[in-house]
Amino acid sequence: MSTEPPSPESQRRRQCAAATAAAAATCFAPVVVLLAVLVLAPSLLPRLLLRPHHAVPYVASAELRVMSFDAAASALKYNLSTVLRFDGGPPAPGLRSSRRFTGVRAAPFYAGQELGAAVALPELAGATVPVAWAGVQRVAPGRGARAVASALARERARGFISVKVAVRAAQGGGEESDFACVLSFPVPHKRDGSGAVPGVFDGGSCADAVRGEF
Repeated sequence: MSTEPPSPESQRRRQCAAATAAAAATCFAPVVVLLAVLVLAPSLLPRLLLRPHHAVPYVASAELRVMSFDAAASALKYNLSTVLRFDGGPPAPGLRSSRRFTGVRAAPFYAGQELGAAVALPELAGATVPVAWAGVQRVAPGRGARAVASALARERARGFISVKVAVRAAQGGGEESDFACVLSFPVPHKRDGSGAVPGVFDGGSCADAVRGEF
């Protein structure tokens, strides 16, 4: 059984079809790219323009007066305060001197436990604002209580207690962003007959965080 080779006419038709397809792909590629840009531009341009000026909150200072766990009551007692700074960083050329933060909320967390409800803060632009939390947070008995007790014992032995303050805010009328501010305090200690000396955190920048704290 033999197979006849394609005729010259058939070969020419195939070559013409391949050349036509290649030319069409070359012509339509810029059109496809242009359509993609037109579709994506409304959502991408604001992010590309605003992201270089994206700013995070800053902890100017903080104090931890009490952090103790009552195993019998399965309760975490806390008393801390912080001064958050919302200055938006240095202004970009042609933009206002500071970015405006709206819908600001802040809440402290220790060992995965939220310490009270999130505090709502006023609309801010180039400002520092003090925030304080104090109270008793009930912890579910069992694994949660053991995790808090062991974390606190471990950190006290190390000499520093770490508290995370979660902050949510929108900048310049844009989408809300979540931030994590990690505060590391020397363990508060009692002074001779004159009350407790709080642990002081000198300050530091917060960082972008994944949604989910609030």
